[in-house]
Amino acid sequence: MTDNKILDEKAVVVDEVSSTSSSGIQAVFQTYQPDDVVLGEVKEIVGKYGLEEYEELLIRGALLANKPEIIENEEYTVEERKAIVRETTHPLLSLSPSMIMAAICTSCAAINFGMDESAVGGAQLQYQKQFNITDPNIQGLTVAAPYLAAAVFGAPLTVFLSSHIGRKWVVLISCFIAFAGSLIQGFANGLPAMLFARLFMGIGMGLNSSTVPIYTAECSPAVSRGAILMLWQTFIALGVALGSIFNRAFVQINGSLSWRLMIGSASVPPLITGFLIFFPPESPRWLISKGRTRESFDSLIKLRSCALSGAKDFYILYESLKFESELETKLTKWEQFTSLFTVPRNRFALIVSSIGILGQQYGGVNILVSYTTTILTRAGIDPVTAIAGSIGIGGGCFLATFISTQLIDRFGRRKMLLFTLPVEGICLFWLGGVINITNDQVRLGLGLAAMYVYVLFYGTGIGPVSFTLVAETPSITVRMAHSAVCMSLNWILDFCLSMTWPKMDATMTTSGGLYFYGAFNFVVWALSYFCIPETKRFTLEQLDEVFKAGVSPFFQKNLRRLIGKR
Repeated sequence: MTDNKILDEKAVVVDEVSSTSSSGIQAVFQTYQPDDVVLGEVKEIVGKYGLEEYEELLIRGALLANKPEIIENEEYTVEERKAIVRETTHPLLSLSPSMIMAAICTSCAAINFGMDESAVGGAQLQYQKQFNITDPNIQGLTVAAPYLAAAVFGAPLTVFLSSHIGRKWVVLISCFIAFAGSLIQGFANGLPAMLFARLFMGIGMGLNSSTVPIYTAECSPAVSRGAILMLWQTFIALGVALGSIFNRAFVQINGSLSWRLMIGSASVPPLITGFLIFFPPESPRWLISKGRTRESFDSLIKLRSCALSGAKDFYILYESLKFESELETKLTKWEQFTSLFTVPRNRFALIVSSIGILGQQYGGVNILVSYTTTILTRAGIDPVTAIAGSIGIGGGCFLATFISTQLIDRFGRRKMLLFTLPVEGICLFWLGGVINITNDQVRLGLGLAAMYVYVLFYGTGIGPVSFTLVAETPSITVRMAHSAVCMSLNWILDFCLSMTWPKMDATMTTSGGLYFYGAFNFVVWALSYFCIPETKRFTLEQLDEVFKAGVSPFFQKNLRRLIGKR
C-alpha cells in the first residue's frame, strides 16, 4: 500500500471518529441516553482522573447535558437555574470574569495589527521621502513585508509551538516579537533596517493571528461564541482608529520624529497583552487533548458562568473527544496538513474559511486602511486633512463590530455575508467614481462618505465573520493546521494586495483599482451563497455533522434552490 493511501485511510479514520463523537452528542440532546449509561460514564471519568471531590457536580452536569429540561427539577438550586437560563437569554451578560479576561486580553493583541496598518499608511509619505524610496515595488514591499513573514514563517510555526507549549504562551511569544519589531522600525536608520524590522514583526503577526481566534473559540460557550470571536475584528478596527489618531497627533511634528512616533506607537498594545495573558486559563480543549483532563475541568469551571455549566460542558467535551484519545494511530503534523485536502469534512471547512479570507482581503478594506492617505492626497486633499479623514476608517469598523456582535448569533454568519458583500462592492464603485470629481469639497465629502459606508458594512459582515469561520469550522484533529493554512493564505493575500497596489494605482489609476476590488465582492458573494453553510449555535464538536458530507452536496443543494428545483 502506498504512503498516500495509508495517509488517506488514517485521515478518514480520524474524521469518522470525530463524526461519531459528534453524533453521540447530538443523541444526548435529541434522543437522550439512559440515565444509568450517563452515570456509568461519569463514574469512569471520576475514577480515571481522580475527580472524586467533583463527582456530585459532574453527575448533575452530565444529566443536564443529557436532558436540558431537567434544570427545572429540585436537584438544581434556584441560583443554578437562573444561571443556566441566563446563558441562553442573555449570553454576553452571563460570561464569567475569566471568560471576559480571555476574550479581552487575547483580542487586545489584534490592536497591534490595526495600529501598524494605519500607522504605516500615514508614515510612509515621510519615511519614503527620507530614505529616498521612489520605486513603486519597494514602496509596496516596505508596507507588505510583515504579511510575507507572517505567511511564510509565523503561521506555519504556530502548529509546532501550539502543540508543545499551549495557546496562551504562543500569544505571549507573539507579543514580545510585535513589541520588539515595532520599536526597531521606529528607530530604523535606513531601508534595510526598516525591512528587517517589518519582517521580524510579521513573524509575531503570523503566530498571533493563527492562535488567538482558536484559543478564544475553544474557551467560549457555544451560544455566544460568534459574538466573542467578533472581538478579534473589533480590536483590529480599534487599532486602525488609534493608529490614525496617533498619525494625526504626530503629523505636524518637525523632522523624522513625526513618522517614528507614528509607527513606534504600535509597540504599546502587545506590551499590555503580554501582561494580561497570564491571568485567564489555558484552552480546555487543548488541555484535554494533551491528557491533562483535570486541568481541563478546572479551566471550564472558571470559564463558565457557574460550576454546573462548566461541568455540563466538560461532559460534552469529554464525550466528544474520548474516541480520538483511544486511536492507536494518530496523524502526524504533516498528515494533519495533507488531510485538510484529502478528507471531505476537512476540505469543506478549509474551502469555507478560504472564501472568508478571500473576501476579507480582496474585498478592498486593506487598500483603504493602508493607502487612505495616499488615495486622498492624490485626489488633491492636503496630507493633514487626509490623515484626519482616515480616522473614520478604523472608527467605523470599530463601531460596526458592536452591531455585529448583536447580530451574528441571532441571524447567523451566512445571512450577514449575503447581505453585506453587495453593499461593499457598490461602495467601492462609488468611491472610484467620486474621486474624479473636480470640486475639492464635493470630492472629499462624497469620497469619505463612500469609505465610511463601506467600513460600516465590512465591519458588520466579512471582516469579523471571516475570522469566526476560521476559528470554528475545523475539526479538533486538524484545528491548528487548518488555522495555520488559513492565516498563511490571509497574509499572502495581504502581501500581494499591499505589494501590488502602488503599481496598480500607477497603471490602472486609482479608480480602476477600486473597481477591481469592488467587483471582487460580488465574486465572494456568489462563493458564499453556494459554499458556506450556517454555523451559529453549534458546539465545535457538533459542527462535524454540518461538514462531514463535504462541499459537493451543499453546493448542489444551493444550485437546485437557485434554479427553482428541489
